[in-house]
Amino acid sequence: MSDPLTPLLAPLRVYAATDVVVGVSGGADSVALLRGLLAVGARPVVAHLDHQLRPESGADARWVAERCAELGVPCELGAAPVAQVAARRGWSTEEAARRLRYDFLSRVARQHGVRLILTAHTRRDQAETVLWQLLRGEAVLHGIPAQRGPLRRPWLGVSRVQVEAALSHWAQAWREDASNSETRYTRNWLRLEVLPLLAERFPGLEESLSRLARFQASDDSALSDLTARLTPHTPLARQPDAVLRRFVRRALQGAELTFHAEHLDHLAGALGEGRATRQTLPGGAQASVTGGAFSQLHLPRPDLPRPVPDGPRPTFAPPESWTLRRREPGDRIRLSGGTRSLSDVLGELRLTLEARENLWLLASSDGVQWVGTAPPIWAVNARNQVPDYDERLNDPDHFWMGQALAQARAAAEAGEVPVGAVLVRGGELIAAAANRSRAANDMTRHAELEALRAGAAVVGPYLSGCTLYVTLEPCPMCLGALTLARVGRVVYGASNPRAGALGGVSDLLSANWGHRLEVTPGVRAGEAARLLRRSFAGFRQAADARGECIQGEGTEGEGTEGG
Repeated sequence: MSDPLTPLLAPLRVYAATDVVVGVSGGADSVALLRGLLAVGARPVVAHLDHQLRPESGADARWVAERCAELGVPCELGAAPVAQVAARRGWSTEEAARRLRYDFLSRVARQHGVRLILTAHTRRDQAETVLWQLLRGEAVLHGIPAQRGPLRRPWLGVSRVQVEAALSHWAQAWREDASNSETRYTRNWLRLEVLPLLAERFPGLEESLSRLARFQASDDSALSDLTARLTPHTPLARQPDAVLRRFVRRALQGAELTFHAEHLDHLAGALGEGRATRQTLPGGAQASVTGGAFSQLHLPRPDLPRPVPDGPRPTFAPPESWTLRRREPGDRIRLSGGTRSLSDVLGELRLTLEARENLWLLASSDGVQWVGTAPPIWAVNARNQVPDYDERLNDPDHFWMGQALAQARAAAEAGEVPVGAVLVRGGELIAAAANRSRAANDMTRHAELEALRAGAAVVGPYLSGCTLYVTLEPCPMCLGALTLARVGRVVYGASNPRAGALGGVSDLLSANWGHRLEVTPGVRAGEAARLLRRSFAGFRQAADARGECIQGEGTEGEGTEGG
């Protein structure tokens, strides 16, 4: 005959000779946990909180204190008006009881200098929780976690039958909470009415739900690790839905905002589609998503009000016919791809509604000419109308990417894949280079590497104070070189969905390489992409004439060779 104590004591042996706080209500599970901890040689401190919900709750507290005295165990008693707190805070009675109970357990642990807190949740509690999460439509059915911070729940795989068998072996009495029979509480209703009915058809229901919780918790942990690797420049629109839901969940929890599964689904869906949206959360807080290829989630912090700073004004003298003002409904701006709504353009830049309202712009009778974003937005040919405009000082990213584009055009004229790069330090050009892979018959002669080699000859091996401007998102090889050279910042133009290492294919900076690059994507991306497309169209025509095929096509700007 098997020992009835074995399944209960095995998970507790790790606590032998260890100080722990154990929550004891007086019920069968918690009393059995106390006896089990004593049996394996642990040193428990009992904590009992009177919820003051029943007339006999005071007697329960005295009973626990008496049992602790008999067993020679320290006991801390507390009391809290759970019903009053629930009414005042707008919580359910169950939620208020849970929060106050864990606050009390934490206080007792601090008072006794104990690092671990144990509770007696069992497999039945796990099954109830998973079913409850399913009925509420929770995003993840992970049930009760086995541990969270200092809290441990060692008996999530133990059944109630095993608990009662152990209590019988010890001849140990316990207290029955009369409120456990009240089915007005959802958990009691599930335990007393729903689960027994389901178990008649599915005898292994408890084990199945417990296993589901374990699998879901494991999957959630792995997906949450992937979520934690997202960087500020990672294109969220390319992430799997499961990762985006966890990204939104973590952000909402970090902002201490209340939300439900449908809010996660809506906001994550908007991020994945690159679609702008606004969502009202419980309590009235507003969460928004700015659309476009680099969609972003914006959350308020009502407890930490932070005014949006006033947008930058122009640092140059505009033409007299231009007017400095805030944006207005119907504003349009002429860009290289055609005339567009300014609202759509700002949305694609991931600006919050508050930030948009604080922007300054210059407008003429022909529409918006300049917008004070970072970097600023210019209408087509608007710069040419500004006398003595110094782009290098007023718009350095645009200026230096222009220098990189000049290198890319030179590469195109030489029959190379048109990728150019320049290395800048303190506003001064250190090195400029273009892709030379075909001329050198060497696929490592990418523009970035050529610029780094030239820059190292001037600055030295480490380029910490330098910014590299490159017309195409770097590949893994080039990103590795940028990291090893400790380049401070990389600014790139077109994305590279064939070989991009900064989100085009995979964001390699999500791992810790010992040096963190600052990344700015998409500067003059349209020009870089068009140049690549034109060049590859020419390569295809030449290859067709020779009866050959082109390898390495398919980025936003076509090819990856040399980028």
